[in-house]
Amino acid sequence: MNTGPTPPRSRQSRTPAVVLVAVLFAGAAVSLTLGLLGAALGEPRSLPTWGFSSVQTFKAWLAGAVLVLVLAQLVTALSIYQKLPGRRPAPRWAHLLHRITGTAAFLAGLPVAFYCLYGFGFDATTPRTLMHSLAGCLFYGAFTTKMLALRGKRLPRLVLPLAGGATFTLFVLAWTLGAAWWFRQTGLTT
Repeated sequence: MNTGPTPPRSRQSRTPAVVLVAVLFAGAAVSLTLGLLGAALGEPRSLPTWGFSSVQTFKAWLAGAVLVLVLAQLVTALSIYQKLPGRRPAPRWAHLLHRITGTAAFLAGLPVAFYCLYGFGFDATTPRTLMHSLAGCLFYGAFTTKMLALRGKRLPRLVLPLAGGATFTLFVLAWTLGAAWWFRQTGLTT
């Protein structure tokens, strides 16, 4: 039984869904590209150690610095979203600090990602290295999603905190399976 043509959906009601799919697709594309790039680069390469005893040690210490910045990101995000005890509006400086620590974490994380992908490649030889490789690639995909979600004006309000939470969780997982593991093996040496 045909009751007539269905009215077309308004363009405005489709926009959030289209933007959300595009943002998620971009994040997935970044993750997949990094994984494929890491797999294609294959064999480990010798890279500068910048005064550290090994490439892994350099990577671990730099990733540790990024972890401190990422933890600052978490605290400032909780302040901005009024999720800290007291639930007061975040001070102006919290927004600025969130942007600065985010930029610094991204920039400091680039050499870590380069050393991982170019120096070691995507490694699936053990469960730990496979999970580290996956978490690292997914981290940059989640980061891409988060950064694009910042510009998505009509996205559901939960998208940005979920993308930020995924970014944080994936970095901590990659750090735990990489830098923390390395420090447990070698100690806190330089």
